[in-house]
Amino acid sequence: MTGLYAKVIGLRLKELFRLPAYWLPTLLFPAMLYAMFGAGGSGMRADYAMASFTIYAVIGVAFFQFGVSIAQDRETQWERYRRTLPGATGPQVAAQLVAALVFSLLSAGLVIAIGYVLSEPSLSMVAIAKLLLSAVVVAVPFTMLGVMLGYWTTAKSSVGIANMLYLPLAYVGGLWMPPAALPDIVAKISPYTPTRHAGEVVWAVAGGRPVPGESILWLAGYGAVFAAIAYLGYRRDEKTRYA
Repeated sequence: MTGLYAKVIGLRLKELFRLPAYWLPTLLFPAMLYAMFGAGGSGMRADYAMASFTIYAVIGVAFFQFGVSIAQDRETQWERYRRTLPGATGPQVAAQLVAALVFSLLSAGLVIAIGYVLSEPSLSMVAIAKLLLSAVVVAVPFTMLGVMLGYWTTAKSSVGIANMLYLPLAYVGGLWMPPAALPDIVAKISPYTPTRHAGEVVWAVAGGRPVPGESILWLAGYGAVFAAIAYLGYRRDEKTRYA
């Protein structure tokens, strides 16, 4: 069984790395955006900007690795055949999770590398490790949101809908500019968005402050809601395609 998991995970990674249309924007877009608009400065300002774009990069992987990938896979003949095989779900889920982790670390690592080239952050290697860990953890609710999109959208609409959520949420959440710099109307909405609370967590880690418990509760609540809707979408898909 372990060998089966390893083979499926290896095939999934090989498949994704053979798709430049997937991994180029996934890895390069957050880093390019950071280099153009976020990098620069030193000390705490550089630390917070790096933390913001690190979580932005990881959230992007969660959206597109799960949302778009699931929506597109659902409509293939291969997926329909695979779902009829015994024990097929476990290895595929593991492959999705490992692939998301690999691309999350690569995308976030590229942001951090650019930060050290173009800025003067004060974070130590231990702090960087904590930042990466916290970014991966707070991406879990967005992974659930991605799965939800994957089961409630079609292959053609998934990319557009993912971008319509991903980009505005990043802006409203204060990942592209400090929350204090947001327009008044946006600033009033920001505290109720999952991206804002993801930002609060990584900003606290970057600043060496305690992680706000309120943000953890918000993220847990969002994750539970997204997971429930994703499960309903999964059951709907099962009933429609395989009943």
